[in-house]
Amino acid sequence: IFAMQELPGEFTSFNFIPGIPAPFNFGLAILMNQKMLTLGEKIQTAPPLIPMLIEGQPFIDAQDELSVTQFMRKYGMPERINEEVFVAMAKALDFIDPDKLSMTVVLTAMNRFLNESNGLQMAFLDGGQSERVCGPMADYVKKAGGDVIMNAPIKEIVTNDDGTINHLLLRSGEKVEADEYVSAMPVDIVKRMLPTKWQTMPYFRQMDELEGIPVINLHMWFDRKLQ
Repeated sequence: IFAMQELPGEFTSFNFIPGIPAPFNFGLAILMNQKMLTLGEKIQTAPPLIPMLIEGQPFIDAQDELSVTQFMRKYGMPERINEEVFVAMAKALDFIDPDKLSMTVVLTAMNRFLNESNGLQMAFLDGGQSERVCGPMADYVKKAGGDVIMNAPIKEIVTNDDGTINHLLLRSGEKVEADEYVSAMPVDIVKRMLPTKWQTMPYFRQMDELEGIPVINLHMWFDRKLQ
């Protein structure tokens, strides 16, 4: 469902007909929508997406150097699809504008929509995140023999002479050693935590281009379905 930019207060949608396989259901949904794009704009939009269908992920990955805006202009896509579709997709996928978002992100999402009949389905939690997501995830880890440690902030990533990780040093002074280390820290924090040996490596220098995006999520719970 999209809000109509030129018609405040009005909405339009792409309706998928049950029983029609992907990608035909996606194409038909676009053609059936008469409010968002003209037929000419739809025809202009289709050709750049054909290589994605034929070549798949290699083509998608190759677009990583192009922003959404650059990709559109390279392939002659109509400017209005940016205003009507890609701005909303960029905000939904990464909270930024299309001129700053890699086209690989958008194509990855679109490729799923085009290749999976149920790719556009969405689901919402039937309860709080701690109860319905975080709690069950922690229980699963513990049942598999792992442990979930809370309130144990990291002070430093300690490396060996060759740059590999020796251990994590916690603020409490405790050392944590593991076979594999995975970080889910926000980009601004992980930049500050990078070991000195890593900061000159080309792989990690790419992080200089990344910027954190301040985001606030507001969860509103209602006592009945909205009509």
